[in-house]
Amino acid sequence: MYQEITNNLFEFWNHIGDVTNNLTTRPEYSFVFTQNSDFPNRIFNLSDNDAFESILQNEKIKEIPSKITVNKPNVFRKNPKVAFAMSQKNMALDMSLYRETAFEEGKIKRVSSERDANDFARTASDSFGYNVNADIIFTLAKKSTRSQLFLFRDNEKNLGCGIVFLDSKNNAGLHMIGTLPEGRGQGVGSNITKKLLSVAKNHNAKHAVLNASAMGEPIYKKLGFQTFGEIETYQLIHS
Repeated sequence: MYQEITNNLFEFWNHIGDVTNNLTTRPEYSFVFTQNSDFPNRIFNLSDNDAFESILQNEKIKEIPSKITVNKPNVFRKNPKVAFAMSQKNMALDMSLYRETAFEEGKIKRVSSERDANDFARTASDSFGYNVNADIIFTLAKKSTRSQLFLFRDNEKNLGCGIVFLDSKNNAGLHMIGTLPEGRGQGVGSNITKKLLSVAKNHNAKHAVLNASAMGEPIYKKLGFQTFGEIETYQLIHS
């Protein structure tokens, strides 16, 4: 299950890069890179620990993402060319065991228009503290048949966002579940998560999977998610 969770994340990034024409694939690794967005802008799918040296030798540093995501354990903590950025918990929920509970369906809107995409990008950027480009969001909403993007709106104010992505193994990845500071403690994240799980259920997904912060882990455990190891992200140090 551990690898299936990581694979969903990497397949999601690969899919975004594909539909937005920002994907580069090498035998040893892949990356998505745009000049005007922090999302997803990541190096991933490293074939082994030596693949990092291949990146440094074969790519122009200004034309690749500055962040690399890998499974834990890895050898990157000892590598002087990167700095540890964050870790996330790999979590999964067996959808055959999930029983849907009520949520505020009327406050959740699927992203379908350019305006929606702009609202989603602003909400995600403010929730996560990094730049999410609206053009990428709109292209994903318009072109992708494997993902659905949602906004939580209360009294015409956008308070939260989330994406569900169906991968090639029939697992549903829950991504970019974010809540604005003024919406926290009001059930926004819970409602978005339940909506994404409802979509996963309707598509007969085997598992719902996600990558949670240490703070988010107990919240998802209450919904029935189990933890299966971790992934880590490192920041490339420019010399």
